[in-house]
Amino acid sequence: MLKRIAFLIVLSAALGLAAYTFRRFYRMIRAGKPADRFDRPADRIQSVVDFFFGQKKVIEEAYIPSARWKGFVKSIGSKYHFLIFWGFIIITIGTTETLAAAVIPDLTLDRLLGIRVAHFVYASIDWATLTVLVVIGFSVFRRMVLQPHLIPMSPDAALILGTIASLMLTHFGIQVFHLVAEGGGNGAYPISEYLAGWLIAIPSGTAKVLSEINWWIHVLLVLGFGNYLLYSKHSHIVAAFPNILFRNLEQLGVLPKLNLEADDIAKIGIVESYKDFTWKSILDSFACTECARCSNACPAYTTGKPLSPMQVVHDLRDDLKSNLPDRGLLDDLMERFQHGRDGEASIKEKKPLVGGRTTEEVLWACTTCGACLEVCPVFIDQPEKILQMRQNLVMLQEKVPADLARTFKNLEQNGNPWGIGSHKRMDWAEGHNVPTLDERPDAEYLLWVGCAGSYDDRIKKQTLALVEILTVAKVDFAVLGLEEGCTGDPARRSGNEMLYQMQAQQNVEVMNSKNVKKVVTACPHCLHTIKNEYPQLGGNFEVVHHTQLIRQLMDEDRLPIEKDADGVRKIAYHDPCYLGRWNNEYDAPRETLDAIGQQVVVERSREKGFCCGAGGGRMWMEETIGTRVNHNRVDELLATGADTIATACPFCTIMLHDGVADRGAEERVVVLNVSELVTRSMARRREIDAQSAANKTSL
Repeated sequence: MLKRIAFLIVLSAALGLAAYTFRRFYRMIRAGKPADRFDRPADRIQSVVDFFFGQKKVIEEAYIPSARWKGFVKSIGSKYHFLIFWGFIIITIGTTETLAAAVIPDLTLDRLLGIRVAHFVYASIDWATLTVLVVIGFSVFRRMVLQPHLIPMSPDAALILGTIASLMLTHFGIQVFHLVAEGGGNGAYPISEYLAGWLIAIPSGTAKVLSEINWWIHVLLVLGFGNYLLYSKHSHIVAAFPNILFRNLEQLGVLPKLNLEADDIAKIGIVESYKDFTWKSILDSFACTECARCSNACPAYTTGKPLSPMQVVHDLRDDLKSNLPDRGLLDDLMERFQHGRDGEASIKEKKPLVGGRTTEEVLWACTTCGACLEVCPVFIDQPEKILQMRQNLVMLQEKVPADLARTFKNLEQNGNPWGIGSHKRMDWAEGHNVPTLDERPDAEYLLWVGCAGSYDDRIKKQTLALVEILTVAKVDFAVLGLEEGCTGDPARRSGNEMLYQMQAQQNVEVMNSKNVKKVVTACPHCLHTIKNEYPQLGGNFEVVHHTQLIRQLMDEDRLPIEKDADGVRKIAYHDPCYLGRWNNEYDAPRETLDAIGQQVVVERSREKGFCCGAGGGRMWMEETIGTRVNHNRVDELLATGADTIATACPFCTIMLHDGVADRGAEERVVVLNVSELVTRSMARRREIDAQSAANKTSL
């Protein structure tokens, strides 16, 4: 009776504290702005099944930039976390029984499920406990010996791992000493019964006391652990489930439209503090597992820039914690324990989020490649937060790097980032009989050329190659000519939403006035903007990438191609981020290249591809910190032994071509767009056909 009363007192206190903690957590999340994440319930439930219970992203192989025994760390990855997760699920059944039976002694599994089923469950709990204990041991070994990048053995991590290990040990302590006190078991707990056999000499009374001690330690650890979670980095144990449930199921990489017509600056939508982000963004910050996958995959971070996507998410959480109206002693104690006195002071320090906690250098380093979001096991959207903070720098603080200031001026005055006169936009087409929509108003496709395709001498060749392909395949197409302007992607990804909306709205009005329905473009940035962001401004078009259309034309036998049978072309394909990660197109370029040449394996490819360094406005900014992103990527591509680097983005072509030149490899490696390789294949076919015709004539 005394035990039950004592337990009820402890349980009541723990549940009361838990109620306060969860209410406080809920209030922190609700401090953000509204976000509609309650649609498509079936898909959301499926996400939870796949990514929470199935741990699908957790067990994926992660990129490891540096670690002791890198190969071993890479092969293991986070697969062991799957065992911890499901071990805990199974063990929780036993924990629930332990707590329930303390209140109602007859409320046990053997009475609820029957002896046979209960014994199966008990055995599963025993084996799960042993498994988790072994894996926790490996986790300690991993952090202290293998030392994967950005995953240290912190005080918080040590406490969590130690608590979990103690829960496993006390489980065995309860069962083993109970079995010793009872003089044996009935096969329900195989591991515990085996261990009890080694301790049979312990007196029954002593064993009973030891079992009770382990029981109380176990219960206190369970109740304490549950209350500690939301104050620790392991808040993800609570926040991961809702974060996956409410993840973005719509098109990724689409920024919320700012209301530039609002009179009140607060209603425009520019973020300044945690309160200006959505509740889902705040939930993101608590769901972070601190696995560091985002930072390890980030091209900026891995080339020595100050950007760590993981830290950006933590900055948002710290901004919230530092401004809590009911911040108390418990918060201070937890911060001091987890981060030390300096860390506690940093979090408590009152400083702005944008440009303060998250510095300007951090925000401008991002290439918006989406690698961080791709690898995150709980679907945190780091790029959106970075771009929203860039809007603050540009539109509120007017802090724009000099390189970008020139780019903005070029866009405003000439409608392109290069600053070349807008009257020269069609110079690339001189002598090639390229129709405009005014000349062919009923054309099936609008060929969106883009600024690079119109003004950059290297990329003009890719544009002409695409025109040749469309012409040979008899595709009904036309261009806007001088009426085409920049899509606004450089402005929007650089934080200048006002300039973006001006340029985009003008394009939408022109395209709608000409009844444009279908668009084909060779630029993934143009594709992403027109397809996914112009609908915010009333522009709804069917947009395809040129590799998608080329593959279709090949399937329809509308292109006379010839595969490089001699194997002269060994092609290393580089995935453009805006085509791959943001628009999920990986196969069309590869299938096209398979038809015309021989591809070699590139380690970082498809979803795990590495950025060229040009996205997010970085195309027009100098890299002054660390090594160049394009050098990192080119070194990997050159190591494949390929003589051709193929890509499907004009920015990638420019960056990779410059990287090859910087490495002095121009004589042995050429950088070409997929369209250029297709036209070369077509030329081979014409040569073969001409030779065949000549041979027939000579006969």
